[in-house]
Amino acid sequence: MAELDGLRGIAILLVMIHRMYPRAGGATPWPIEAGWIGVDLFFVISGFLIAGILLDTRDDPDFFRNFYARRVLRIFPLFYLLVGGMLVVFPLAHHGEFLRQAGSPAWYLLQLGNVPESLLGRDPPYWLAPVWSLAIEEQFYLTFPMLVRWSDPGKLGRRLAAIAGLALVLRIVTTAVIPDHERVQYLFTLCRLDTIAIGCLLAVAVRSRPYAMWRPVLPRLLVPVIAAATAIALVTQLDRTTWFGRTLGYDVVALGFAALVLLVLERRDHRATAVLRNPALRYLGKLCFGLYLLHRPADTLVSAIAAHTPLDGDSLAWLPIKIAAAVGLATLSWRLIEQPFLRLKRRFRSHAHPIARGPAVIAAAAAAALSLLACHGAPSPTAQLATVDAVGPSDAGTEATTDATTYATADARTIAADAMVPDAPPDSPPPVLGRVLYPEGALHSPISADLAAQLGQLAAQAPATENVFAKIGDSMTASASFLTCADTCALGAYGELAATRGYFEAGNAAGTTPYDRISLAATGGWTTADVLIAAIVGALAPLDLETAALQPRYGVVMLGTNDVRYGRTVDAFGADLWSIIDRLRARGTLPIMSTIPSMHGDPDSNARIPTFNRVIRAIAQGRGLPLIDFHQALAGLPNEGIGSDGIHPTTAPDGACTLTSAGLQYGYDTRNLLTLEALDRTRRARNGAAFDPSVTRRTGSGTHSDPFRGQLPIADLADTRTGELGFTSYPCGVTASGHEIVYRIDLPAATAIDAYVVDRDPVNVDIAILAGSLAAASCVAGGDQTASATVGPGPVFIVVDSRDVTTEGEFLLVVEPH
Repeated sequence: MAELDGLRGIAILLVMIHRMYPRAGGATPWPIEAGWIGVDLFFVISGFLIAGILLDTRDDPDFFRNFYARRVLRIFPLFYLLVGGMLVVFPLAHHGEFLRQAGSPAWYLLQLGNVPESLLGRDPPYWLAPVWSLAIEEQFYLTFPMLVRWSDPGKLGRRLAAIAGLALVLRIVTTAVIPDHERVQYLFTLCRLDTIAIGCLLAVAVRSRPYAMWRPVLPRLLVPVIAAATAIALVTQLDRTTWFGRTLGYDVVALGFAALVLLVLERRDHRATAVLRNPALRYLGKLCFGLYLLHRPADTLVSAIAAHTPLDGDSLAWLPIKIAAAVGLATLSWRLIEQPFLRLKRRFRSHAHPIARGPAVIAAAAAAALSLLACHGAPSPTAQLATVDAVGPSDAGTEATTDATTYATADARTIAADAMVPDAPPDSPPPVLGRVLYPEGALHSPISADLAAQLGQLAAQAPATENVFAKIGDSMTASASFLTCADTCALGAYGELAATRGYFEAGNAAGTTPYDRISLAATGGWTTADVLIAAIVGALAPLDLETAALQPRYGVVMLGTNDVRYGRTVDAFGADLWSIIDRLRARGTLPIMSTIPSMHGDPDSNARIPTFNRVIRAIAQGRGLPLIDFHQALAGLPNEGIGSDGIHPTTAPDGACTLTSAGLQYGYDTRNLLTLEALDRTRRARNGAAFDPSVTRRTGSGTHSDPFRGQLPIADLADTRTGELGFTSYPCGVTASGHEIVYRIDLPAATAIDAYVVDRDPVNVDIAILAGSLAAASCVAGGDQTASATVGPGPVFIVVDSRDVTTEGEFLLVVEPH
């Protein structure tokens, strides 16, 4: 998850600046001296993530083997190459002085590197000093898997709380008994386990059922906790030599960071966490393990160079150079040492690891859950998902790897809790030839006989409560103006909807009906990612909570407004919404999708809405699902049916279900009517009714000789596996070698076009815009997710090409005038 990568980037920056800041010639500012808290941030993140993977894999038959093997592959290569090299080379170079200072090599080789300083009073050599935190984590995780395997979540939570309490008691006791040795409280394992245990408790908490009920109010509770921890830090200046600092101070830091991590999880993809998605911070997060072990050698190297220059070696100007040197060393370590070993993790699979074989959908579900475990940051866009694991030391957070040396981001959008539920139903993919197209401008998508049959087959694959629908969306769906009045309003001229309206009035639980139910999957401010976010961290997602509670046959879905407002990419939005729809289908729920309305007062965001609506259309059309064009329905209403806040629809003075000509001049009233109509059409279609005997169908087969033919704008879902092997005659700056799908557009005049492609891990495709005849076409523009060019008049070809045969699969395509 990008935001956790950013947190790790901040943590390692705190550590490096704390260590490399010049201390000659005066007192060090206390914020610099307090940079040691970066280690504690790693402790919390590590506890949260590693406990999460242990909880999610606790029933695997190879639970212990997989966990320990993957930790060894993550930690040991760089650790023993660096530390072992020191223990061999330095004693020879310094005639034994190094070992006299460090103590027995066994302390470090046996992951007990915190003992010499904490209990024996030694001051370890400069390069060896950081291994204390790695030792604490390795000691903890040597036995913690047994605690997870043989404890139910309730007992595990209590035992972790006991461990945290014991650590505090030991710090108080040791502070009283040996008041002159504060390093014991900071470095000894039993005195520091509470920070890791609090992170582990966080993992247990987010997987509990009460967590879902607390989610709506969590941000209001977490902010005061963070503010209180910050205030205490400012007052105490996090001085580890005082009685408070040596005892309660560590818990204040741990609780503050735990609240921060949870708040970040609850606000991922929001503007408030945008800074954590900064590529530079994410890159530091990617390298955090190497940076932690190598930043002191980098410090020494730059200091040695500085000694031979006119510039004072203690000048603050050397600090960025030292950090850059550490990044350079860590980058080399990542590429030359760590990655080759990390690829071996594929040999230690489990059902909750994304490389698990069997149903591909299970692998995809696990991939997103475990993407949280990636210590490294944003990889190249060419990244391919293969394996992800959380196995990192305290100052490295947790580390992940993929088969192609990259990680699965949170934008994988599927979840561990769904490992038992396929991301797509086990039916055949929709036919490539003759797909029904959804023309723009129609308020309801067409329902032909084959689409009606497809809806019936989809409903037949899983049991559900027939007269129940779920509402999935943001504030426009959670609003009391949406459908809550539908079961009591006068239908007037729309009396034919009475049977369907009454069909859903039977209710589902506690006297509620689907109309007035407060949905667990619809909340103000949500993006598509938020509908899935809890499951990404291991608990039930809002989508899962709602569908588990209702077992709905139908799902009314409208999302995207906040994705646009928060600046999410077309690819991220599309992949999220696509996963939501496919997961509903996998449960036998028939999604009814909707475009999103215009946005006033934010021209930049409003300009993106047509593109997002075409992504929605591509999913609905590709899956053969009903689509409401709410955007089109509001276009002719006063102020486009949008209220004074520029976002939410208007409501008629007589209520949101005033289905008269006057009432239908308002946004919510129009949406309520369209939704009732769509429920009616879908209910009848799954019983065999076909409303549109004449429909427009896609022509062509997507091959080189027979491209899909279309006119702007194009919104489509296709599969590169149905195409042909790619051309080699057009250089577009990519090295794609898999199968490809070809589209042809005939333009009457020169036209500026934008093309967008959306894929989901492990699929990875590129897009190219070609001009001229296909046999001798030249590449006008190409890219990983987008391409833009001015082309025409004449034929223009859009080619979507798989990177290689291992990353082929489904994609969404939108091509539109600029």
